[in-house]
Amino acid sequence: MRTLALTLFASLFIAGCFGSTIRPGQRAVKYSAFGGLQHDVRGEGFYFRWPWNGFIRYDVTWQSRTEEIEILSADALHVRTRVTVTYRPRADQIYELATQIGPTYYDEVIRPAFLTIARGEFAAHAHNALAVEGGQIEKRVLGQLRKAVKGKPIDIDRVSIDHIDFDKTVTGAIASKVSAEQLIGQKDNELEVAKRDADIARTLAAGRADSVRIEAQGEAEAMVARGDAQAKAQEAITKTLTTKYLSYKAFDNPSTRYYFVPVGKNGLPILIDAGQ
Repeated sequence: MRTLALTLFASLFIAGCFGSTIRPGQRAVKYSAFGGLQHDVRGEGFYFRWPWNGFIRYDVTWQSRTEEIEILSADALHVRTRVTVTYRPRADQIYELATQIGPTYYDEVIRPAFLTIARGEFAAHAHNALAVEGGQIEKRVLGQLRKAVKGKPIDIDRVSIDHIDFDKTVTGAIASKVSAEQLIGQKDNELEVAKRDADIARTLAAGRADSVRIEAQGEAEAMVARGDAQAKAQEAITKTLTTKYLSYKAFDNPSTRYYFVPVGKNGLPILIDAGQ
C-alpha cells in the first residue's frame, strides 16, 4: 500500500510539473523558454511539457461584461445606464490575439470602444425617448463596436441595455401627467356611457310614445267604425220601420190585445154615450 501511494504521488507530481491540461472551451498556445511563443493552437486535452515551459490559455466561449455608463441625454439630463456586451476571441486566431493584444484584450480593445460608442449613441436621444428607442440604440452600438474591432481576432455577438436609471424629477412629472391623462380618459368614458344611456332612454321613451299613439289611433278608428256601423244600422231601421210594418207586427204577435175604436170620416174617434 505504501508503495502504491508513493507511486501515485510521484505520478501526480510528474504530471503537475511536466504536463498541462487544457479544458473544454479553452484554446492555448505554448510558450517555450528557449523558443518563445509557438504558432500552434492547442485544443482541449493533456499536454506534456518541461517545467520551464507553459501554456497561455484563452476562454473561447461567449462571455459577457456589464458596464455602468454615465451618459448625458440629448436634452442635457444625466442618466445612469447598465449595458452588456457579449464577445469571444476567435479560436483559430489565438496566436494572433496573444501576440497582438494578450489576455487583457477586453480591457485594452473592447471596453474603451464600447464605452465611447455607447455614450455617443445615448447622447443622440432625448431622455423620454430612451426606453422606446432602446432597441435602435443597441443595434447602432453593436454595429459601431464591430467596426471598431474589425481586423482583430475578436467577435462581438450582441449589445443589450439592462437598465436605465431615469431622472427622478422627470419620471415623477411623467407619472403625474400619465395619471392626469388616465383620469381624464376615465371621465370621458363615464361621459360617453352616460350619453349612451341617455340615448337608450330617449329611444325607449320614443318607442313607448309611438306605441301609445298607435294604440290611441287604433281605438279612435275603432270608435269611428262602430259609430258608422250604428248610424248605418239606424238608417236601415228608420227606412224599414213604417206604420204598416208596425201594424203588421202588432197583429202578428199572438199575445197582443186589440181594442177597436170607431173613427169618423175626419179621422177622429167616435164617442158613444151609453146613457141614451
